[in-house]
Amino acid sequence: MAETFKLPCSSYEELIKLFQAYANTKEGTALSLDEITQATGVPRTIVSKNNGFMVQVGLITEGNKKAATETGRALGRAYTSKITDEVDRIWKEIIAEVDFLNRMLSAVRIRNGMDRSSFINHIIYSSGLKDAKESRAGAGALIEIFKSVGVLSEVDGKLSVLDEPSSARVSVASNTISAEQTHSEPVAQQALPVATISAKNSIVINININCTPADIDGLGEKISQLLYELSE
Repeated sequence: MAETFKLPCSSYEELIKLFQAYANTKEGTALSLDEITQATGVPRTIVSKNNGFMVQVGLITEGNKKAATETGRALGRAYTSKITDEVDRIWKEIIAEVDFLNRMLSAVRIRNGMDRSSFINHIIYSSGLKDAKESRAGAGALIEIFKSVGVLSEVDGKLSVLDEPSSARVSVASNTISAEQTHSEPVAQQALPVATISAKNSIVINININCTPADIDGLGEKISQLLYELSE
């Protein structure tokens, strides 16, 4: 099992209160659990558990007292000012940078959609946490974040990826994996051999990989992650 990812343990609405509380202070001000509880009404133990998630996604600093990072301040203030476009932009950047969040969206895309219950189960299993009430609340909060910023839709109980944030990772599109190009000038591409893998229920998936020489570094790890997702 991979390293544990700390899920939030509150609803999306309660998380927003925490984002705002950390952001609406003087820059660099570190706050204690009791101070956040006083500002939000969220119980101290719940604040503490949510802090783990917020540290992992880069919204607050580590330490006994925690301060909003630059990203955390921008996000919290965008929520306070109801600047939806800014909220969407910041979350999409976070999702693109945080591997766990990336993998969760990829799991939905690979399966051509998932029902909500299955996705919650997948998030909890992948996080390495126990299937408890708080974990399910946190997984549900992640789904609401994905939906609110326009990367996930829910229609008739089925969740589908709308706009997977771009990053320097392998992007899944149908059965083809293409490494993103970051060069403005054309560069020679190196075609890697076609790989054939067998997923569950005897489904054979052919994967053709096209990438530039600069993209090859670390490609093996990304392909391994894709094969892990397919094998679940």
